[in-house]
Amino acid sequence: MDFKEVIPIVDLRKFDAMCLHNNKLQQDKALQQQILNWAADMMTEAREYWSKLHAATIDAVIKTHHKEKAHKGAIVRDKKYAEFRENFTKIQKEKYELAMQNGSKLTANSFVDWFLENKTDIQIPYVEQNQKNKLRQLAQQNNREFKKLLLG
Repeated sequence: MDFKEVIPIVDLRKFDAMCLHNNKLQQDKALQQQILNWAADMMTEAREYWSKLHAATIDAVIKTHHKEKAHKGAIVRDKKYAEFRENFTKIQKEKYELAMQNGSKLTANSFVDWFLENKTDIQIPYVEQNQKNKLRQLAQQNNREFKKLLLG
């Protein structure tokens, strides 16, 4: 085994100096070999441990960065849709209260269908293929809030 690949040269020089100044070590080549093997094993294990620790740390930093970036993106998207959601909720609340006065029930689906047919002047920020689904989700959430306000 070439110990120069595993043990830094500075440490090998210190070991050589220790062997030169210790008569028993100087004369016992087998003991020198055992010590070098042990040191090489310890260095290899330590490097593997630090390598794993380094990889885990890097993975954690990357994961945290991605989460933070996704959270910031969600905030930006939320701001993009906030004005539309407020207007949509306001219109839905008016229709909901009108339906309650008439003694009927306004479902999320019926409101979304009415909204898409009658409110062509409002810019809907959702992708066209997914508009109806997103509006339905928003209308369902609004209906739950309206019921809470009436019951609460």
